[in-house]
Amino acid sequence: MMRIKNYFIIFASVFAITAGCAIVGMQDVKAQDSMSDLIKRIEALESRPAGGGNVTAGKIRGLKIGLNLRHRYEIRSQDFNASGGTYTQAADGTRSLASLSTSAHRQRKPTQDFTLQRMRLSFDMDINKNVMARVMLQDVRTFGDSGITGNNSQTDVQEGYVQLRNLGDVNPLLSNVQVRIGRWQQAYGNQRVIGSLGWANQSRSYDGAKVMYKKGNFNVDVFAFQIDETATGGVSGSGGDFGVNDNRDSVLYGFYGQYKFGGALKGNVIEPYLVAKHESTDEDVTNATRTLESETRYTWGLRAHGKGLFGGGLDYTIEPNLQTGQSRYTPSSKSASVNSKDSINAWAIHAEAGYTFKNLPWTPRIGYAYSFASGDDNFDEGSQKTYKQVSPTQHAHNGYMDVTSWQNIIDHQIHFNVKPSKKLVIDVKAHFYELDEEADNWWHIGGTAVNRAGADTFVNNSGVTEDVDDELGQEINVTLKYKMFENFGVVAGYGHFFAGDFIEDTSAGVDRGVDWFYLQTTVSF
Repeated sequence: MMRIKNYFIIFASVFAITAGCAIVGMQDVKAQDSMSDLIKRIEALESRPAGGGNVTAGKIRGLKIGLNLRHRYEIRSQDFNASGGTYTQAADGTRSLASLSTSAHRQRKPTQDFTLQRMRLSFDMDINKNVMARVMLQDVRTFGDSGITGNNSQTDVQEGYVQLRNLGDVNPLLSNVQVRIGRWQQAYGNQRVIGSLGWANQSRSYDGAKVMYKKGNFNVDVFAFQIDETATGGVSGSGGDFGVNDNRDSVLYGFYGQYKFGGALKGNVIEPYLVAKHESTDEDVTNATRTLESETRYTWGLRAHGKGLFGGGLDYTIEPNLQTGQSRYTPSSKSASVNSKDSINAWAIHAEAGYTFKNLPWTPRIGYAYSFASGDDNFDEGSQKTYKQVSPTQHAHNGYMDVTSWQNIIDHQIHFNVKPSKKLVIDVKAHFYELDEEADNWWHIGGTAVNRAGADTFVNNSGVTEDVDDELGQEINVTLKYKMFENFGVVAGYGHFFAGDFIEDTSAGVDRGVDWFYLQTTVSF
């Protein structure tokens, strides 16, 4: 981990030195003020009252201000508790559910409803031809979360970065290169591997730097993000924490490329990528029986997609992933002083095809998608076969009700979409879920927590041992999007999850479904 952090520090230092040289080298000759003029400026600044303006600030080429205000009401009927019963593990790694709670109420959560608000105020500053910057402030809250007088606000800088461009002014070799450093909402491809999680009220930002190269139909980003840090840093008197802030330390780095075909293949795009994630923590859980201490996981991927084929109506996407690396952990059956290492050997794939009938009323689209992520049928020491999602916008992919992640899952999907008018879109999706390995876990939407631990067998309420089924359930989503006015839109959605045999087997026979509804409004400019 120290080596990775050193590389990150070196990368940031080189960037800072290069940026400083570039900015200094490109200053206009007029900026070479005499010493007396500099003293006058300082005296003028010091003579201004508190809160005065910056007398040294120069003009910028342009400033764009944006506002996004979103409200969403959600209601969700009874959901499932994580604990299904008491589990045992044999020496060979197989797992059994030895006993179940006979109380159906213990397997259910109460109905929940709440209203969320998110406000974003953004400032895009076109400072000069070489420098631009963006700042976005965000305030998120849940109505009534602390009473109408408490008014607990959660305000933060969601984005704050500087970007250097037209670097050919420094060196012709940098003509197609841009550099960004700071915090921003990063998303690549369809956000299956790296996404900004815009559905969530808080959403996700990345802290780090990236170098962007673009020439013709090809572009590539090389990035490094510090996504979790054990110490806050600071200087004396700043209130910073020089010690350990928590037990997590995570770095995300790699590259993401894109090539757009032309000629006869126009409309097709290929996107190769490599994302490495290094974690050092004693809080994360790799699976139900091991406590993770450190892990370096490499996700090798390729996304190919296109549209407008065969008369303009066919679209497709295929995205295979392979994960390698090594994980160091403490097996739960051994003392904390015993360390074990596993090689990582996992994979996943998403494949989708659809056809839009442009000559029919409402231009309907029908499609089919297959989403798979490997699981592990044996938690004994050796290799880890459970695919572990990286940092996606998972809400958009395997069901809007967020009942599962892209881990140990098989998801057959049927899509149907119509546009009755220019302002209205109706979208219907059906999901048919199975677990790749029922002995592995039913993973939470976030990928680390467990909705329900898996097992090979269970003892039913009659005392009979049976095999646990791998059928997780089915889900249907209906979404309506309506652009009521310019800058104002409304989205409503309904979902129902039909519990499958896996849930029944691990819930003392409880298999009732879950309903979910939301209504969302957005104003933006």
